[in-house]
Amino acid sequence: MNTKIIRELVRVSTLLVLIVPLWANAQDMLTMCSACHGEDGTGISSTIPIIGGVPAIVQEDALFAYADGARNCVSSPVMCNLASDLSEEQIVELSAHFAALPYQAAGEDFDAALAEAGKLINERSCAFCHGADSPSEAAPDMGASVLHGQPMDYLRYSLQQYTAGERSQLPMMEKVIAALTSDEIEALLHYYASYRN
Repeated sequence: MNTKIIRELVRVSTLLVLIVPLWANAQDMLTMCSACHGEDGTGISSTIPIIGGVPAIVQEDALFAYADGARNCVSSPVMCNLASDLSEEQIVELSAHFAALPYQAAGEDFDAALAEAGKLINERSCAFCHGADSPSEAAPDMGASVLHGQPMDYLRYSLQQYTAGERSQLPMMEKVIAALTSDEIEALLHYYASYRN
């Protein structure tokens, strides 16, 4: 795995260990989530996903997956540890809170040629679930998260987990990812990074 990503995950994990709250109330939960995801849900680094404006059902699925081990926390156990301490009601409440915020793309630099190639790959392999051109086209009822505008390091890390079998996925997605080359994956990352609100 990319050493930059590992260093960032270790840094964030250390930060959270220092500020772990006793899940006493909603404000404690929001304070904890905001330490990494920001109050606006945009994330404090390129290794952390944007959750502001992402449909609540997608966030709930992710938190339940962290809590029950369906989504492994290989390099950084923080999300698994935190999610396992949440009640079902707290997961629903947190997901609704961040879903109600406006979605703000990461706005990262990208390679235009790779992004153009990635657009074609997205149209061929990913758009049916994740949308062709924007976050609003993703199909959360099909388990599809928002990819347009997400940080590249986060998406790269997630795809590495999928390809290594370290994160559960739907059979259809498993088949699609298995058919992608590393160059195609990199092109997709640049395409998603090219999205602007």
